[in-house]
Amino acid sequence: MPRYLRPKSATGIYHVMLRGINRMNIFFYKEDKLKFLDTLIRMKSNGEYILYGYCIMDNHVHLLIKEEKELLSQTMKRIGVSYSLYYNKKYERVGHLFQNRFRSECIETDGRLLTCLRYIHNNPVKAHMVKNPSAYPWSSYNIYINKMENKYNIISPELILDIFSENRIEAIKKFIDFSRQKCNRTFVDLEEVEEEPKSSYMKKILDILKDYDLDIEDIAKLKDRNIRNQIIKEIHQHTNMSTREMSNIIGWSKSTIDRALKE
Repeated sequence: MPRYLRPKSATGIYHVMLRGINRMNIFFYKEDKLKFLDTLIRMKSNGEYILYGYCIMDNHVHLLIKEEKELLSQTMKRIGVSYSLYYNKKYERVGHLFQNRFRSECIETDGRLLTCLRYIHNNPVKAHMVKNPSAYPWSSYNIYINKMENKYNIISPELILDIFSENRIEAIKKFIDFSRQKCNRTFVDLEEVEEEPKSSYMKKILDILKDYDLDIEDIAKLKDRNIRNQIIKEIHQHTNMSTREMSNIIGWSKSTIDRALKE
């Protein structure tokens, strides 16, 4: 099936979402999120894009981004490849990290721009991780309200704040009030991107992990080789999954799984 032609934004501004393959976590530690932020800073310093907002969740990322020197698709590919190389090396895995192509939608009005950023910043609230976006450290919200340093000018908040007021104190106050309002508009999110069905094996995998007092998020942190190998064997026995399927879902490399099954 040919790929669809990605719509072109008249303003050059897009809401972009990257998610882990099979919804797997792509950020386990603080260092992982910092590495992704470092990747954004590095790419932005070359003038490839302007970033208006971001939110890094455990298994996906939202970006509010404007094309500059290069096409959005090229920028997102370079960001994805750079972080994937880091992740696969650190967690000893191979293969794709992100779910197929990134998702994007055009942002072409001030109203859509503001509500999209509000939606992005409230992702952790929607996920019941925090009660207020200011309590979540991995979004650009606190940069907008001057509670966090805009390190290396990772985002460009002026466009957004100027819509509220040219007076910065007044603009921030209005921004906070606006961010608290309920958003009824829809944006690209995990719920509407069902490109692949949920794994029919996941319940069995979670049941096996429960016997070891582990959850799917704990897999990449597991250092005990004997326990890891036993888990691999049990998953293979109860699901009859291929090593490639196991690698995609649980994140261990295919070679690691192959070795465990042979021992």
